Order: sequence, then C-alpha cells, then structure tokens
Amino acid sequence: MTASWTRDTDNPVTRWLFLTGHRLAVAALLSAAFAALTALVIEWGLVYVGGGSNFSTALSSGLLSGLLTLLTVVLSINQLILSRLFGSAGNLSDQLEGTLDYRRTVEGIADVAASPNDPGAFLGLLAEALDGRVEDFRREVGRAAVNVGDVDGYAAAVSGFADHLSSADDLDDPLKTLVVTLGTEYADHLDTTRRLRSRDGEALPDEAAAALDDVMGLLKAVATMRQFFKTLVLQQELALLSRRLIYTGVPAVLVAYLLSATYSTTPGVPTAIDPALMPLVVTVATAIILSPLAVLVSSLLRVATVSLYTVSIGTFVPPEETFEDD
Repeated sequence: MTASWTRDTDNPVTRWLFLTGHRLAVAALLSAAFAALTALVIEWGLVYVGGGSNFSTALSSGLLSGLLTLLTVVLSINQLILSRLFGSAGNLSDQLEGTLDYRRTVEGIADVAASPNDPGAFLGLLAEALDGRVEDFRREVGRAAVNVGDVDGYAAAVSGFADHLSSADDLDDPLKTLVVTLGTEYADHLDTTRRLRSRDGEALPDEAAAALDDVMGLLKAVATMRQFFKTLVLQQELALLSRRLIYTGVPAVLVAYLLSATYSTTPGVPTAIDPALMPLVVTVATAIILSPLAVLVSSLLRVATVSLYTVSIGTFVPPEETFEDD
C-alpha cells in the first residue's frame, strides 16, 4: 500500500474513532455504551441489583480495587513522559542544535531566510520546495535531452505527493499535520529517487543532478518531520491521558464506594435507595465507574494507530495493514 492512510480509509466513522475524533467524545460514547448494556441486562433480568444482591461484593472487591489499580497507571505514564524531558545541559543543547541544523537544511533547499514554527506551515514549505525542485529536475532533463527513463511519470508522482502534503499548510494542530503524512508514500518516492540517482546519475546534467539531490533531501526531511511530530503528538496524548484518568478516576472510586454502601450485609434488608430506582442508579453509576476505562481505551486507540502507521522512518517499510483488513 503506497497511498496515505487518509486515502486508504473511506469510512469517516472509522477514521474518527481511531484517530481524528476528540478522545473525550470517544470516551463518552464508550461510557454511554456501557450504560446502555447495563440497562439491557438489568431489564432482561440477567443481573439483579436489588436488596440481597451480590452486586455490592462486585463493587467493593472487584471494581473498586480495579479502579485503584488503574489509577496507578497515571504515575507510570508521568514517569514515562518525564524520562524523555529530563536531560543534561549538554544533551539538551545537542538536541537543539540538531533541530536547528535540520531547519537550516530545509531553508537552504527552499531558499528562504527562515522556516515557520507552525507544524502545518512548515510541512507546507516542504511541499512547496519539493514540488518546485522536482519540476526543476524534469525541466533540466528535458533541456539536456538525455534518456533516463520515465522522468515525466516520476515527476508527476512526486508532485502529486507534494500537493497532498500542501493540504497541511493551513493546519495548526500537530495531530492533523501528522495525519497528512501517514502511510508509506514518502518511502516509495524516496526509494524511487535513490534508484534513479544510482542508475542514471552519471548521465544527468549538473543542474538536474542537483535538483534530484534536493528532492532526496526534502523527502528525508518529510520522514524526519513525521517522526518528530509523532513523538510530540504521543507525548501530548499521554499527558492528557494522565490528567483525564485523574479527573474520571477519583469520582469513579467515590461512586463505587458510595454505591456499595447502599447495600446491607443483612439478608432481606432492602437497599438504602428506593429499590424501584436502583436499576436507574446502577446504570448511571456504571457509566461513571467505567469512565476511566473508557478514557484509557479511547486514548490507546489513537496511540496505537499513530504508532502503527509511523513505525518506519526509512525505506524499509513493514507490511502495512489497512483498517479494512483489521
């Protein structure tokens, strides 16, 4: 598969669920599904929630302890994030210098004094420079009238890829910018450029060879930028997950504790809440108690999807599965 992920997936619902949708909206949808399922099993008599039910045991010994365990995930996530942020002054300086060198390389090829800081605008600059240099390559080869294969087809394919990347020019969200780069198309063009340079490099005029080298450099820059923004997006996603688990976990523990306290340990004694209201109370409480799980699942769907479609940085690309095959 060489097309980008957005072109591979025709179902907008799938795309929204796995990647582009707001994670709180996905979590709310999952919580609503949990509540609806609970209401159904109670209505069908598969679960009894009245007085004398063992539901209180499940709350106190099962769900409550599970929630407390889930909340410890927050500490692990914070440790993971902080481990990537700490570093010595020398290491941080090297990282900064490496970033500046990368930007200077792109600026030199694009012939601009300074590249934009905005993710979408930077990718748009890469796309514009890539389209310009591949057109320069096609023009110089045509002028020299050398036989180097299907230059028009190669240039058209790379220009089409650049046009696709240019759609990120107006985007200000790193995630949306990253979505534009998903897939293996960049690696295919990188490999084709390498083969063309190796096979016909000696026959190319100097101007065409320089343009082809710039195309290679810009494709490498796309690959590097994609991995950088993947790291940024995943760190932000994990940080948000940590905070949202706290926001939903504390109320969930409190609701689980209070709901278990409404049941009496004495057989035959009704619940502290009107038994007629217990099905509704348990349904709403289930949505609240399982909301941390819904938050965790919704965030991990995005993390796993981003990781799957950005697993490779080079020309060695593993077989990539589409969602239609999942």
